[in-house]
Formats: sequence, structure tokens, C-alpha cells
Amino acid sequence: MSIPYLVRQKTNLLNKAKSGLWYAVIRKLQRRGGVNEKELGELVTMRGGFSRGVVEGVLTTVSEVIETELSKGQSVTIRGFGTFQTALTSKGFEHPTQVTPGEVSVSKVYFMADRNLLKRLKKIDCYRIPLSYYLPKELLTPEILEEEKGLKEEGIM
Repeated sequence: MSIPYLVRQKTNLLNKAKSGLWYAVIRKLQRRGGVNEKELGELVTMRGGFSRGVVEGVLTTVSEVIETELSKGQSVTIRGFGTFQTALTSKGFEHPTQVTPGEVSVSKVYFMADRNLLKRLKKIDCYRIPLSYYLPKELLTPEILEEEKGLKEEGIM
């Protein structure tokens, strides 16, 4: 498997100017949201031999249980996958007694991938989508076009 990427020039957030440096950014090849629970259920069914209904039921139940445990202030760890946890926020107050439950809310839900999952994913190769597919023509030099032509002939792109 390989992960496709694009090349983008990033903007300096402090002065909104282009930095001149180019970076790899992931190209999302799917509609918003990626693989949903139904599609994930089908993939697990094909790989694991479980019935689709059972897999979808387990995924739904796991999602509900994670939400319940997070709402109790617990983190949830699935070994080999990762940990879900919440972050809280409130306005700043001058006295600690002013920080009442009504002033506190969940600001984010975090997911931290398991260390071994991250190690495995870091080994996946990446490939660049041809610059000629998305860069303005004025940025495409003859060298870039020649390189991409050679890569296409070799079957790399």
C-alpha cells in the first residue's frame, strides 16, 4: 500500500506570506468522512468471517460504550488501536469557587494512536501525485515535465 500526497507551498500564519518552502500534504481520495461504519463493517466481515449484522452491531455498541465512558471522564484504550480521551475548557475566573460545573464543557475528543499502530503506519510508502495534475502551468519547468514523463513510462505514476 502507498499513501498519495500533493505538494503545497505553506503560508506563514504570522504574516500571511508564502514562505517559499514546499511541503508534502495528504491527498484525501475519498468523500468527506472516509470509510463509514457500514463500509468498515463490510471490510471486517470480508476479512474476519463474521456476519455483517454482527459486525455492524458491535461497531455501533463500541461507539456507544466509548461515548458513555468518555462522558464519565474516563479514557478508553483499545490495545493495538489507541486511546480516546476528552479535554475540558472554561472561561478564566478570578477565584477558584467561580469555576462551577455550568462553566465547564468538553472542548475536544482526542484520539492517540497506539505506539505499535503508529510504527506500522510509518513504514507505509508514499508517492507523489504528478505536479502537472494540480500546479499552475507557470510553475511547471521542462525538467519537471520530463521527469514525470519518464516516471509514467516506467509505470511509477
